[in-house]
Amino acid sequence: MKNSTLVISLDFELHWGVFDTYGERYNDNILGARLAIPKILSLFKKYNIHATWAVVGFLFNEDKNDHAKYNPLLRPSYQDQRLNSYNCTFGTDESSDKLHYAHSIIKLIQECPNQELASHSYSHYYCQAKGQTIVEFDDDIKSAVIIAKDKFNVDLKSFGFPKNEVNYEYLEVLKKYSFSTYRDSSPAIFKRIFFDRIFRLMNTFLKLSKYSVNTVVEHQGLKAIKGDRFLRPHTFSFLNYLMLRRIKNEMTFAAKNNSIYHLWWHPHNFGQNLDKNLDNLEIILKEYTALQKKFNMRSVSMKDL
Repeated sequence: MKNSTLVISLDFELHWGVFDTYGERYNDNILGARLAIPKILSLFKKYNIHATWAVVGFLFNEDKNDHAKYNPLLRPSYQDQRLNSYNCTFGTDESSDKLHYAHSIIKLIQECPNQELASHSYSHYYCQAKGQTIVEFDDDIKSAVIIAKDKFNVDLKSFGFPKNEVNYEYLEVLKKYSFSTYRDSSPAIFKRIFFDRIFRLMNTFLKLSKYSVNTVVEHQGLKAIKGDRFLRPHTFSFLNYLMLRRIKNEMTFAAKNNSIYHLWWHPHNFGQNLDKNLDNLEIILKEYTALQKKFNMRSVSMKDL
């Protein structure tokens, strides 16, 4: 009998993932992510969790010389240049700029058992933004693959599209560079983005949609795995209770129906209220342990699906 599966993926971006939306006012969360990751890894090790870390390629660079060496020749030609991460100002190296470098943190992830280093593109590339092209995306992914191999001897196999902006025409590029798996986005419930976001937020706490079986789908020669639930930061006590209840109920449904349950978030989501967010994570991992014993649920990285 096929076993149910817990998949956990994290999009590791630091400031490269929020420069165009939050700016400097989010810096405490970004720096908090650096404190959160070792503690998250400790919990993963304690509960034998196989997780996938989709890392922005910029974070592999050790200094500005690396940027000069690994940055692609082609840059995304976004119509809205506010989206262009190459316009960011950053420091010389990790010791002077902990918002834009993370070589030491990536090393911690790699050294922790059962953790997969994956890609979140090289430059936090927006695949649905107007102006950019598939040729520019190809050059971006090429840089991500090369630096991961050079710095950590890793062959990247899994991919998380930044902002979950999946562009199915670009899957051929991932296949070209030997990726095997990507995180797919859930279809929109409402055509208008505002209403869809409100629905998803409310659905975090209340059962507004039916539980559904999640399976690996073959798409253009790649394995696609939908993200079931975004793990939101700790919030007011009652809402936090509702969120955890929702997640545990979804996990139980997956376990009973031999389904995949895919939980994902960003380390910077734990950047504030770190202890409470870690408590939430441990509650979820304890639930996984119970489901493992009762239903033989397993923990698997994206590449091993």
